Amino acid sequence: MITEKAYAKINLTLNITGKRVDGYHTLDTIMQTVSLYDTVFAVKRPDITVTCGRIPGRGNIACKAAEAFFAHTGLAGGAEIIIKKVIPVRGGFGGGSADAAAVLRGLNRLYKTGLSYRELREIAVSLGADVPFLIEGGTCLCTGIGDIIEPIKAFNITGSAAYCVCAAGIGASTVRMFREIDKHNISVSDSEKMLKSLAANDIFAIAANLHNDFMPVCRELFPEISALEKELADNGALGISLTGSGSGVFGMFDSYEKAEKAAESIRKHAFAKAAVPV
Repeated sequence: MITEKAYAKINLTLNITGKRVDGYHTLDTIMQTVSLYDTVFAVKRPDITVTCGRIPGRGNIACKAAEAFFAHTGLAGGAEIIIKKVIPVRGGFGGGSADAAAVLRGLNRLYKTGLSYRELREIAVSLGADVPFLIEGGTCLCTGIGDIIEPIKAFNITGSAAYCVCAAGIGASTVRMFREIDKHNISVSDSEKMLKSLAANDIFAIAANLHNDFMPVCRELFPEISALEKELADNGALGISLTGSGSGVFGMFDSYEKAEKAAESIRKHAFAKAAVPV
């Protein structure tokens, strides 16, 4: 049996830059993996099976990832995959995508196929926009539909930066959120200010430049978002933003202790956990 940690992600920036003829939106986003994770277990079996909370079997993206792995490698075989879920579902934290990425990494180890991260990312492209990034994680600028990935090497504030990641249990469908945002006039922007803040290793500038184009739409649709924002601000967050298309929210703090204090307050009525960059 092999075990893989499937780390969640947050979007430090998320800018929608256009829409392709095939309906996919193009993005300019800086993503960061954090220490909130699911655990993925896999053992060799003749067939593929997935056990994972509310979405077992072939409806789970983890199953699709395993099928894609065996199709790509041409190997005969399968795996029993068990996923211990912690990342909130449909919160914008990339939980399903993280699981899929962990399955690809895990099967690569389990079957000793020796595929590089680049090759795993090539398999991941067909599974979802966040999966290629989550093969390796870290801090990256992602463009295109999320499949053009540029690592950001200068980010080195792990000793002080921390996040309180929150989810009010609202199921924000990505398809619905893109449909909603198409009704609004979003001014096209990019992640240049955030890139400069990361290069300067300036936690206060990073917090000030957190941005997500979906935030106004999410606030409009879900009053719970504004309530979480207020609680994070009341607990001293340096900056607050949305992750993905929602409805997960995070606050940035200059110490883990402050992030944990905020999480203790919020988790009385909503999911909340302190996390650090990974």
